[in-house]
Amino acid sequence: MKLVTIGCPACDSPVFERERTVGDRFRTVPGARYQIVRCADCRLLYLNPRPTDAELGQFYAVQGYDPFVSDRRGFSPGKLIYKSVRYFTVRKKVWRVRDGLPGTLRVLDVGCATGELLAIFRRRGDTACGVEPDAGAAEFARKQGLTVWNGDIRAVPADRGPFDLIVFWHVLEHVADLKATLGRVRELLTERGRLAIAVPNPRSLDAGWYGDQWVAWDTPRHLYHFEPDVMLTTLDGCGFRAEHMGAVAFDAMYHSLLSDSRTPVGFIRALARGTISFLSGSLGGKGSSELYFAYKD
Repeated sequence: MKLVTIGCPACDSPVFERERTVGDRFRTVPGARYQIVRCADCRLLYLNPRPTDAELGQFYAVQGYDPFVSDRRGFSPGKLIYKSVRYFTVRKKVWRVRDGLPGTLRVLDVGCATGELLAIFRRRGDTACGVEPDAGAAEFARKQGLTVWNGDIRAVPADRGPFDLIVFWHVLEHVADLKATLGRVRELLTERGRLAIAVPNPRSLDAGWYGDQWVAWDTPRHLYHFEPDVMLTTLDGCGFRAEHMGAVAFDAMYHSLLSDSRTPVGFIRALARGTISFLSGSLGGKGSSELYFAYKD
């Protein structure tokens, strides 16, 4: 496997310091560990060195990768938990990202996986389409009658925009070219449109408790890790006016269970920690994942 060393994806600074080294939870390349560094200038946490774009695909093809469980058969406790909870949480996601936007919307879901979020938007009467890098997941979504292009945001035809709402729900941490992606969002967004981003929070209580074992490091699939102040600075630098909208409720429990539930004791500990982290986020503290809204500046 070839790794490439890069400058900061947000500010181009070549100066960084090593933060931690983490393994792949799926052990796609046996024995491989990946370095997360912190930019010395803008403080973004990012994977460096990282696999080439051509090699990143193998890390998403693993059996059981969470966003694609809808299009795969078989049973596992993690898959059952994820699918059961997603049925309810996807409806809340739509409500949160749409809150305050009037009328019928034109919506783009970037990294839409198998299309659950799109389907809810359409049932509400919105014109919704998506784009998904995984060919199998995109095809599964199309078979459900959804409009989904295969690729990254560059695959969205310009004449299908502009969009009133563009959603990156646990997706921005995956995109290969951070600045170019956010630049394309500006091109596809209406003048008063909203960009909604949900990402894990490396400052959360559960991240602190689990350290290198925190599931949301998810190396090497997660290329960036956005602390709240860094996220706001990154969006500002890309021409957006950004707002921090608070915690994503269920993620505290989900991250804790996947980080620490391999034994009965670990399962109980994960429930306790997940509950505490959930309450922290719900009360305005550090959420396991955080939601941000951004508008053209």
